[in-house]
Amino acid sequence: MKFHWWYIPLGLIILLLAAFSALILWMHSMLPWKNMVSMTSNFHLELSEKMKDYATGGQRDYASLPEVLEMEDGTAVTTPEDFSRRREEILGLFEAHVYGAMPNDGFTTDFTVVEEGEALGGAAWRKQVKITVSTQKGSSDALMLMYLPVSQSPVPVVLGLNFNGNHSVLDDPAILPSYANELDSQELEADRGAKAERWAIQDAISRGYGIATVYCNDFAPDSSKTYRSRVISLFDEPEFKAVGAWAFGIMRGVDYLVQNESVDASRIADIGHSRLGKAALWAGANDTRIALVISNDSGNTGASLTRENKGETMKSINSIFPHWFCSQYQAYGDDTDALPVDQHMLLACIAPRQVYVANAEDDLWADPQGAWNALMASRSAFELYGLEVLPYAQSQPAIGQAMHCQSMGYHCRAGWHDVQKEDWAFYFQYMDEFLIPQ
Repeated sequence: MKFHWWYIPLGLIILLLAAFSALILWMHSMLPWKNMVSMTSNFHLELSEKMKDYATGGQRDYASLPEVLEMEDGTAVTTPEDFSRRREEILGLFEAHVYGAMPNDGFTTDFTVVEEGEALGGAAWRKQVKITVSTQKGSSDALMLMYLPVSQSPVPVVLGLNFNGNHSVLDDPAILPSYANELDSQELEADRGAKAERWAIQDAISRGYGIATVYCNDFAPDSSKTYRSRVISLFDEPEFKAVGAWAFGIMRGVDYLVQNESVDASRIADIGHSRLGKAALWAGANDTRIALVISNDSGNTGASLTRENKGETMKSINSIFPHWFCSQYQAYGDDTDALPVDQHMLLACIAPRQVYVANAEDDLWADPQGAWNALMASRSAFELYGLEVLPYAQSQPAIGQAMHCQSMGYHCRAGWHDVQKEDWAFYFQYMDEFLIPQ
């Protein structure tokens, strides 16, 4: 057979089509077609209303959703004292089946102020604190950056982890490189303040709130190959995973805040976006010193129910991010109904404190309706303490409309997967009204 030159590009095209088809089939092995349509939101692909309805609409079967106010042995939970026991039971189930081990002892935490000074034209005080966690195996450091409004009295503080390094949250040349930073000096300077909108530090200061943040990689790199290289390496616990390490890190930040005389220890909030929203919820459920837990687009294994999830599935999240959760969680990929918990129970564990769940309309992958459903299903725990809850509704509120009450808040804004100025405006509005001194 005579060889023609065009066989080469034709062969390459066939190989590319074959590779693309194999990728699609591999993804479909983890994701039903509707969920794959939701995945397009990760690429900011605009969908028609018909396609959105195809991906997210239809009835959801929550028949197997575990009861919040029922012990594992079937005993009814009828008092706050009962729920204290139920809460410990639920947290134990999440630790064993979802998030993995959360060290509560066997370590010490020390703090060293490495830099401080005036910031934002004298409106704020900047402080950078080295957090050192030590065990018999050694120690690991993380750098917490704080901005507190200049005040004669202690101030409320919002604490959260960031994705890109402390230098990215504000264009302030005094911000030191995070300890896990891998950028050279030129790259770091170019990136300084690149994610400032996600943190709204100037707005927070002007409204009387402090902001504290730590680079998530200072506690555990977000990599299946290296996630054990920092704080996790200090513990002989194979089921101490990345989301657990990030939550552990948030709690170590709280350790510092509660002993800082400039901070109102009764008004500490934690916040997290996306995977760090999962960590913020897990930290907030475990740590009763956190008065308000804010979940921003946290999705599957965050605020959104795993059962009947219309976006990311349990099978896909465990396949793509095996280092986030404990190994037992992977066992439920083909049978989510067998999982003894779901995310409404995690939200319930925050009671009688406060929880705020936020989503974005086009972020189908994070399943906004599933997050609303989880919040609705958590209400009974808050009611048990006599707290006001949002009125039950099958559908989430209109886009851009926030609903707030004593124990919980919710909004779904227009746009994509991110933290935007509009989100912070709703958070500040909620905190102004409900994050009052205890």
